[in-house]
Amino acid sequence: MGMAAVLLTLWAYSSVWSAEWVYEDRAMVTTAHQPHTSWQRVLTYWTWQVAPTPQSAHVVNLALHGVVASLLGVLAWRLGLTPFGAWIVVLTWLLSPVVVETVVYAKARSEQLVILGALIAMLAASGRWWRPVGLLGICAGLLVAIGGEPSGVVVLLLVPLTVWHGRDRWHGAPSWWIPAIVAGVLVGAGIGWYGGLRAVINADAEAGIVSVLALTWQDWLLVQGGAVWYWLLATAWPALLTPDADMDGVPMWVRWWGLFTLVVISGVAWRTYRTHPVLALACLVFVVALVPRLLVQTPRSYLNAAQFAIPFLGVALAVGYGTQQWKAQWTQGA
Repeated sequence: MGMAAVLLTLWAYSSVWSAEWVYEDRAMVTTAHQPHTSWQRVLTYWTWQVAPTPQSAHVVNLALHGVVASLLGVLAWRLGLTPFGAWIVVLTWLLSPVVVETVVYAKARSEQLVILGALIAMLAASGRWWRPVGLLGICAGLLVAIGGEPSGVVVLLLVPLTVWHGRDRWHGAPSWWIPAIVAGVLVGAGIGWYGGLRAVINADAEAGIVSVLALTWQDWLLVQGGAVWYWLLATAWPALLTPDADMDGVPMWVRWWGLFTLVVISGVAWRTYRTHPVLALACLVFVVALVPRLLVQTPRSYLNAAQFAIPFLGVALAVGYGTQQWKAQWTQGA
């Protein structure tokens, strides 16, 4: 099964070996080789220094894609899926068209590093997280994610969710709300260090570019809501996939529908957290991973396919779990 997955992935991405730089790739190479005094994207810049050519960059991205899929499969199994369900999760991640941009667009490597760090931390949190090895794994995952790009702070939200999911699994484990409080303190400290909540929300202001100060939070939330629905629909209808989707042209009713969908998914998590805890966690991962994108205003970049790959972790888990449940019912019916 593993060899088949590798061969299918190599076949699906066979054209990437001859691909050159596109869009902002070349600018990213230049930026990566300049001196940096900030810690932001330090790991992303390092990988660009190691792999500065189009071919080597695509090799790194495709390798990261495989590593992420493997870790996601292990996480699915640790969360309670059967081997069959875990393999469905892996194949969904490897072959879904919606994650193609994250792999073939070299600049999107920062998103892959965020996902890699999130999975490392979640794997550590799915076990005996309070022990030194578990805490080291969570910290390592957080550093990898933030080293990819600042949105890696989403790990601080995903780790408490993972601990909460396994709250009854380990005898003598500390209460799940302890990492939740620690995460809240770290998020609050980070916001204060950055200059306050207003500075975080308006993080993308720049001369010559549309200013976030010209937007209300309602405007931004609705635009991002429309983007959420667009990429969810593109997951099932790949014909919608495009590297530069026009989110400003999304009708108002679609924007409201996207926000309503997030409310519905949250409600599904609430209704199923006892009977189907894996499904509930998948729904929460999807919603929570979108929170930074819904709050931080970046008018130069509405939610795109590469950024949608992070909440797509929840979609892949849900697909694997749903397929597993369907197989079990079909087997019983037969």
